[in-house]
Amino acid sequence: MRKRIIIRITLMVVLILIGISLYTIGKEHKVFIDNKDIAVGEIVYSAEATYDVRVDNQEIGLLEKGDRNVVKVAGASHNDSATVNIPAMINNKNEWINKTN
Repeated sequence: MRKRIIIRITLMVVLILIGISLYTIGKEHKVFIDNKDIAVGEIVYSAEATYDVRVDNQEIGLLEKGDRNVVKVAGASHNDSATVNIPAMINNKNEWINKTN
């Protein structure tokens, strides 16, 4: 009887640990990549070129002026969803990334 209880408790702990690891590994987030004009204060940064975009070694493809694309990333190292604006990033502005929940 005691051996059966120990086995059941061990199996429950193992199942809980497997569940936690699968949740952590499979957690998915969206990253929006913008190649659109953006206004920061009174300055407008224009999208003037086409970019070949990659996120976490996933090829998003060519992002032309005025386009927006979405990529889904998985794993515990990614938090929330985010919008990345390429023209603001190229001009070294802090507003190049916008976190959304």
